[in-house]
Amino acid sequence: MINSILKEKTIKEKNRIKRIKIIILLLILFSLFILGSLLGKYSLSLSDVFKTLFGFGSEESNKVIFQIRVPRLLLALLTGLLMGASGVIMQNLLHNDLASPGTLGVSDGSTLFVTIYMTFMSTQSSNPFLMPILALIGGLISSGIIYLLSFKKGKKISPTRLVLTGVAISALYQAIGQFMVFIMDENKLAELQSWQAGELWAANTSKPYLYILILFVWFLVFGGYALYKSRTLNAINLGYDVATGIGVATKKEFLILSFIAVALSSSAVAFGGNFFFLGLIGPHIARRIVGHDAKYLIPTSGIVAGIMVMASNILVTDFDIFLNIPTGIFVSIISVPYFIYLLLKRR
Repeated sequence: MINSILKEKTIKEKNRIKRIKIIILLLILFSLFILGSLLGKYSLSLSDVFKTLFGFGSEESNKVIFQIRVPRLLLALLTGLLMGASGVIMQNLLHNDLASPGTLGVSDGSTLFVTIYMTFMSTQSSNPFLMPILALIGGLISSGIIYLLSFKKGKKISPTRLVLTGVAISALYQAIGQFMVFIMDENKLAELQSWQAGELWAANTSKPYLYILILFVWFLVFGGYALYKSRTLNAINLGYDVATGIGVATKKEFLILSFIAVALSSSAVAFGGNFFFLGLIGPHIARRIVGHDAKYLIPTSGIVAGIMVMASNILVTDFDIFLNIPTGIFVSIISVPYFIYLLLKRR
């Protein structure tokens, strides 16, 4: 009885520490948001930023903050939240720390469908509501093909085979995407290339807040469901046999949660760009901060990924030396060394 009480207190204390860590990460995120609103070619003081954000700014500061800086910062945040949460789900479902929307080829499937859409659809007749739907369809088709190619009757799916199949499929999608580039109108080519590199392109459109609103609703629906299923993810992470033993309908939950993971990553790809390593690195850093409990891991991974994208965005928009470099390139520069470390660690 005493041991049980002590154990319960220990768990509560650990969870309290996890919540404090998440609050600290949120404060870092907020600080980056303010810093991103403050820095730039048009100089603003800290008081100007806060006045403008609360509706008391001048015409010039309103234009700079609400038309230029805030849309990019919000899109960077949402892209990170979506990709970070998606990476946690995929790694838990597949029991593979190298699984992510990028390494499994899901992001490339979404990218291909959006590329085809951008190739044949004129800018004037483009539909912002169609973008995440097409990206989702592309991601689902990609994940379905990879699953079928990795499946062997009577055997469990090998995570290694799944990743290798994803790499092969990604190469095919990239080849098709390159073909699209050669037949694309020259006026769209620059837009496509910057989007593929992770340019947060939706922030540069005439209606950035419409895209941000769509992405936010998408995140609330699918991200909220993923958080609701955190206990199921924890059970699956222990092993499918264990999960089945405690009453989890593993096949059904695998399909539903796979769909959620693809939905989260595809929307980020549609409006932000293809941030290849974001869904891989975010969960790993988050596990070092809050452990393996999906209830804390999902939001932490999203916040960590959001910090990475937002910090990269500040570098490329506020420092002349990095001007016009897509945000995704800096995310990759930050992520690749850690990815190499993970590969060496698995040897």
